[in-house]
Amino acid sequence: MTKEKVGLVKTQLDELTYKVNGLAMRVMRELRSGHKEEFYQRRLTELCLKEGLRAEMEKRVEVWINDSLVGYLYLDLWIENSFVVECKALSHDLTNHELHQVLVYLAATGSPVGMLYNFGKSTLEFKRVLKPASMQDWQKYLYRVIWTPPDTVLPREDSISPNTPIRFSVVSDLADQPAVLPSVDKSVPIRDSVTESAYSSSGVDIDAGNRAVELMKESVRATYNESVLAGIGSFGGLFDVSALKQMDSPVLVASTDGVGTKVKLAASVGRYRGIGHDIVNHCINDILVQGARPLFFMDYFATSKLNPEQTADVVTGIAEACKESGMALLGGETAEMPGVYHDGEFDVAGTIVGVLERSRLLPRPNLLAGDLILGLPSNGPHTNGYSLIRKVFEGADLQSIHPEIGCSLADALLTPHRSYFNALYPHLEKVKALAHLTGGGFIENIPRILPENLSAVIHLNSWQIPPLWRLIQERGNISTEEMYRVFNMGIGMVAIVDKSAAADLKNSITEPTFIIGELVDGERKTILV
Repeated sequence: MTKEKVGLVKTQLDELTYKVNGLAMRVMRELRSGHKEEFYQRRLTELCLKEGLRAEMEKRVEVWINDSLVGYLYLDLWIENSFVVECKALSHDLTNHELHQVLVYLAATGSPVGMLYNFGKSTLEFKRVLKPASMQDWQKYLYRVIWTPPDTVLPREDSISPNTPIRFSVVSDLADQPAVLPSVDKSVPIRDSVTESAYSSSGVDIDAGNRAVELMKESVRATYNESVLAGIGSFGGLFDVSALKQMDSPVLVASTDGVGTKVKLAASVGRYRGIGHDIVNHCINDILVQGARPLFFMDYFATSKLNPEQTADVVTGIAEACKESGMALLGGETAEMPGVYHDGEFDVAGTIVGVLERSRLLPRPNLLAGDLILGLPSNGPHTNGYSLIRKVFEGADLQSIHPEIGCSLADALLTPHRSYFNALYPHLEKVKALAHLTGGGFIENIPRILPENLSAVIHLNSWQIPPLWRLIQERGNISTEEMYRVFNMGIGMVAIVDKSAAADLKNSITEPTFIIGELVDGERKTILV
């Protein structure tokens, strides 16, 4: 009896598999190891398109449980509407965790076979994965790879039996057109001539960058909503703005800012996540004063030497703050820059894009003498005045408890900048103007929203000044006028309202607010009385 020769299980996609394998090997020859995952993903997409294959990055698949849309899967690469490709850049061998991820993708798409590539080692590692035979083979891995939109609660995993209806829908983000990539300057080499070891010896750790991306990836994707077409892994974030067609006259509002020297204080005590909240909420407030709701955010993190856990902590804070306001963290950049930053130092900046109807643009043109100024409380220095704060407390024990403020200096000074979006946005029709009290305090910021013929009178006894400010003023021997020029003094946002609408607005906002002044005829100044 002749024994039958055992070979690979054949599928109708074997020819396509063979072609894509060849392209993946070419990617490995061109780039070699040491890059972020998205570089290999991007290059493989480019080569597929050049071969005439339809290829889409970050392909989205809807996940439905019991007729409810609970989240999404994102395929690294979806080729010819039938073939799943997952790209990794791991310094270790592929594990069952990555295999299980591909199993779920195959079950979700109905594809008979998928390829799993690891470009992170000296030679290309790849595995061919076949479609699971039954639900029991993939269902237990579903929750590991599903990404849920903000405010979506997944059913308990133990409540999903093999008989629970689970279905998937591959989203046609790009209709039936092939993906279009920007042209590439062929005179620019894809990889620098500097070797990986030389690059590492210069102070840049590519593996640390890859690990940071892995640590932050889930937090970032938790901010995605139905408008995000591509984020992590793409050279540029894609955001579907079709909803703007429903607006009469949409206006985009954009702002870029940083956290300033608060980052030095955070680094000195090893607290990083709050810095992520700082940059997002600062930017949200800056576009809120023009009446905008946020659409998406992009961050920039730079440091002397990349610490993956530190970087991921900051970006996780950014993602948490984005999710709280229903905004997508669409992309960002992490830069390791030895020689530019001192050891242990880092900086954070961000760009926000929001939208509003042109007719709702703030400040409104009907500001009048007699309008009242309503103040909303801050929760600390927010992100301003930290150069002076660090000077005032130079040499102080930041971890010590100060009875007058009821906590440590670190707790008081590193409280994240709060967002006023949820408190104010639903009530903007009652508001004539908003001013965010950032750098410049009362003296510089309120006049920015006033016409030339009006001034703002601020009554200094109209709210209780938090004890932190008295501690700063006494320890630093700072004049009252300078305190109100540098700091928010316990008021982080002011709203200007018609006198007849002030009580209604105060009752609508579910937190303490204060009438702190009024507009008067004048020369566009802030007057402290």
